[in-house]
Amino acid sequence: MAEQTFFPAPVSHKRNNNGLGALLMGTISALKARYNPLIERVGSALFGVDQYADIFERLALAPGPAWLWRLLARRRLAHDIATAPLLFIHVPKNGGTSVKRALYKSDPGHASLRYYRRFFPRHLAQAETFAIVREPTERFLSGYDFLRNGGGRDVRIQPGPMRRMRQVRTIDDFLDFLEAANGNWLKVDTFARPQSWYVADRAGIVRVRHLWLLEEAGERLPAFLAAHGAPGLPHANRTQRERRALTGGQRERLERLYAEDFLLYAALKARGGYSDALEGVPLSASSLRETSCSTAS
Repeated sequence: MAEQTFFPAPVSHKRNNNGLGALLMGTISALKARYNPLIERVGSALFGVDQYADIFERLALAPGPAWLWRLLARRRLAHDIATAPLLFIHVPKNGGTSVKRALYKSDPGHASLRYYRRFFPRHLAQAETFAIVREPTERFLSGYDFLRNGGGRDVRIQPGPMRRMRQVRTIDDFLDFLEAANGNWLKVDTFARPQSWYVADRAGIVRVRHLWLLEEAGERLPAFLAAHGAPGLPHANRTQRERRALTGGQRERLERLYAEDFLLYAALKARGGYSDALEGVPLSASSLRETSCSTAS
């Protein structure tokens, strides 16, 4: 029988350090899991938003030197997004979930073009930006069904926005809610914000290079993506839809709420459903007409 001793065998410092490191990382992970939700709730309340990600959308709109906000926010872009040749601006309810999944392993969410301009200007300068635009009435009705269902198959509406919209029972209720925001789109869930919110800067100037209409993207967008090494595009996050039609009064209200979206859609429709010539163009009827004429000539 081997001799027993009350003294433990010596342990190498390297092994001990590894054990301490693992313990420390485990403790940090546990603390993050426990306190991150609280930190996010407090941060969201301080910035007057419902969702944590919107803190950074608010900072993207804030005045002051951009370098200071980048320093304070300490945002990092996921490696697969930072190294991709394409930057997809994912406008909600525009059929973009499958595109996003084809391009990236990480989830960029529904970050606006302004967000990337503020926090990742170097990547924005190098990447080809593109987005999908949808007919505004169709998008509004899809968003209304999305709200009534509490979300889609793969994405659920977060509790904060759901509480804010709990009184919405009809299309008119939804329009009332959107009008009450009075242009403060951070008080509205991402799926109901204007498409211009995502593709234009705060001055209303388009900042996305390639724009596709949803009804044209199914045939032409895959070739564009394939040229940049993206795989096929299975459809995802389909929302159950009911066939609905707006009254004349509802349509007028919608056109006031999403005036820039209707202008953008009409401009793309006039160009056959795609354009790479609207970047830098203000979302106004006169500017879009001038661009259309110069493109035609």
